[in-house]
Amino acid sequence: MNSKKLLYTLLLGATLTSCTEVEICERNHPHAGDVNFTYTWNKPEDKPKRMGVLCYRVVGQWKQVAEVNTDDLTLRLIGKTTITPENRPNENPDEGDNTGGDNTGGNTGGGNTDATGPTETENEESVKRQVLLAYADEPAEPTEPTEPTEPTEPTEPTEPGTGTTPPPFTPTIKIPRGYYKFATFPLDNPSIDYSELEQFIEKDANKYPLQNVGLSYKVYDIKDPKLNKPLAWQDFNPYAKYIQPDVEPLYYDSTTVQQVRADRQTTFEFKPKILSQNIDINFNIVKNTDEVQFKVTEVWAEISGVPIYIKMNTGYLDITKTSKMLFKTDIKPSNPDDSGNDTNENNRIACHGNINVTGVVNVQRAYGETLEDVRKKIYGPGIMQVVIYTEVYNPKTGQTFPQKWQGIINLYNTLNKAKLMTTTSDNKYVYRNGEHGTINISAEILLDGKTVGNIDKGGDALDRWIQTDSDINIDI
Repeated sequence: MNSKKLLYTLLLGATLTSCTEVEICERNHPHAGDVNFTYTWNKPEDKPKRMGVLCYRVVGQWKQVAEVNTDDLTLRLIGKTTITPENRPNENPDEGDNTGGDNTGGNTGGGNTDATGPTETENEESVKRQVLLAYADEPAEPTEPTEPTEPTEPTEPTEPGTGTTPPPFTPTIKIPRGYYKFATFPLDNPSIDYSELEQFIEKDANKYPLQNVGLSYKVYDIKDPKLNKPLAWQDFNPYAKYIQPDVEPLYYDSTTVQQVRADRQTTFEFKPKILSQNIDINFNIVKNTDEVQFKVTEVWAEISGVPIYIKMNTGYLDITKTSKMLFKTDIKPSNPDDSGNDTNENNRIACHGNINVTGVVNVQRAYGETLEDVRKKIYGPGIMQVVIYTEVYNPKTGQTFPQKWQGIINLYNTLNKAKLMTTTSDNKYVYRNGEHGTINISAEILLDGKTVGNIDKGGDALDRWIQTDSDINIDI
């Protein structure tokens, strides 16, 4: 009996000694796995030149951004200062001052760089808890698959001395083993603000969790010379700033939590989707020229309620962070001249605008407000403004003079009918219903050369045009 106890003791001691040696080995010799990424594009000819991949380890938190060359799928790890085009380092070591840095790859970003990670025998319940934490604020609905539209090809930086030389592109990269969520997005998109992603890379992972990180479209003040804006515009809905009317599309895809194992190569597949919608906006102008003869020369519009903030962990759009967009409409008179332009005799004009945005959300109903209160709002999301430029004929002098008319409409009923967006179950985020949408405004603008009015057609014509401004002798 004593001999059996002695044998068990010796075997137990040997087992404990073996485990200790493994743990010491793993602490002193970090284990990493080789990973690479493949992309499936609906339109391969339209893919961006560069895509970023956010690598976020949910257990034993570690994070980094990889840059992928979409032509040959080579990749490299990059740091915070190489995410945006204005910060991207000069990659030619013969130009400028590229001091410091490491050209051998590896970890070039901030955050927790403990490369040992969880062991293969890590407690399963702990893994599950960490995975749930990573998705704590993530709604349940899936994003819609979409087809890409044509992006503008990004260019390499030309100014030298902007930072350290990044590592070379390689077929695979090494990252610490563990459980990861991967998200892909375009690099070098001039329409996007990457500041939160840069903070995420710079700060410690447990103090800046993934669910707090998003990408934002850049916004501009109406007086900013960088904003491509129309003529003589007065903003009667100044709740937010503007995004450019020619923003590049934002591609996005993410994986569920996946395991990266040591000493082996793992391939992860992305099927990037475009988060924006191509939206047609249609409305009509009815002219009454019984007292004053005039012709419409240009029509500009502004739409509000465009979501600008995209959650990195889900790809959903924040319903509370919206902006506005200015755009010019095409005008089609029912009785045009030989050049297709409006005439004094014509009495009807069809206006059409086409925009590429993340979507359009409606004005929000505040606590205690009735539906009638919401419909009367002309401030906030879901509002459209138009500026109509005209040439008015003066029969006494035989000359024409320019005049501008400005109107505004709350699209509450129209947007409900358009069904552009779906709201998540927590009422915090939205995602688009398909890659194309249409906003058909039934309420027609009645213009008689003196005032802007309405023709009541019933239905969603409860959305009514209101005159906000008219200027005489505007230089157009």
